[in-house]
Amino acid sequence: MERGHWKQVRALVEPRARPGSSDAPAISVMSRVELAFGNDRSALDLAERAVALDGASAAYHYHLAEVVGSMAQKAGPFKGLGLARHFKKEDDLAVALDPRNVGARRDLMEFYLQAPGLIGGDKKKARAMADTIARLDPAQGMLAAADLALAEKHEAEAEAVYRKALAARTRDYEVLVSTAGFFGRDSKKQWDIVEACGKDAIEVDPGRSGGYVVLASLYAHLERWSDLDALLARSEQALPENLNPTYQAGRILLADGKDLERAERYFRRYLSQEPEGGAPTLAHAHWRLGLVLEKLGRKSDALAEVETAVRLKPDLDAAKKDLNRLKKR
Repeated sequence: MERGHWKQVRALVEPRARPGSSDAPAISVMSRVELAFGNDRSALDLAERAVALDGASAAYHYHLAEVVGSMAQKAGPFKGLGLARHFKKEDDLAVALDPRNVGARRDLMEFYLQAPGLIGGDKKKARAMADTIARLDPAQGMLAAADLALAEKHEAEAEAVYRKALAARTRDYEVLVSTAGFFGRDSKKQWDIVEACGKDAIEVDPGRSGGYVVLASLYAHLERWSDLDALLARSEQALPENLNPTYQAGRILLADGKDLERAERYFRRYLSQEPEGGAPTLAHAHWRLGLVLEKLGRKSDALAEVETAVRLKPDLDAAKKDLNRLKKR
């Protein structure tokens, strides 16, 4: 799970988490799998089953909070408030049961930052939580401090945090990928740092996709075709079930309007298998393939791809807007 191999996890736990099972660990893990694949309702049912079986488990309450939080982000304002309250209740329980649960504390920090004061939002509590996280886990504390600074629009403060990580030659995978993301922002574009962090991340763990995504996006943007080809070949060899680096390279080429034939190949490759959990859906790939085909002047093909995207994911609003636009042309 930590490395994002959700298909493998699903194969291991699905037989143990069927209806009627009382295997709480498997049920909770299966809920995480369902959440990774975007199946919120199923994830919620499973997470609630796990908590019902063992209400003393901080991990089960923490995961239930994650599911509810995911649903809150997609809900309308009124329903979202109720879900946000439910999220905080479960996360508070997780921290009460296990004060060292850094993941639950990170989520609470985000809640305090983003929620309205009416339901418990409080920036002072967010800062205090970031300090607590730093005492429990220095690497996670660094990420929390950077997130806090960016949420408050203190980019220079966030940069100081990331430069401290670079100076310390961090080998923490999440910190490396997050640092690459920061220095790849439009306001930074410090490509040497992005590349170094991406390479270090792959060296730390070649079995996770984040480092490959960093470099695939970078090489596509800089039109470093031979490096991109070699990187994607290496990625597919290491992670044959996860083609997200290929998708992200295509997404960058579409956004930049560069080598659209190559972008078409990448999206078609991505559509050749079920996406990994946590990666873009097939609907997203059909939609972006349609936009590539539109730019290539193939309107009927573009329309068919975007229609497929909307059929697969009716709530993909951006695709619906493009479908209406294409139909009017």
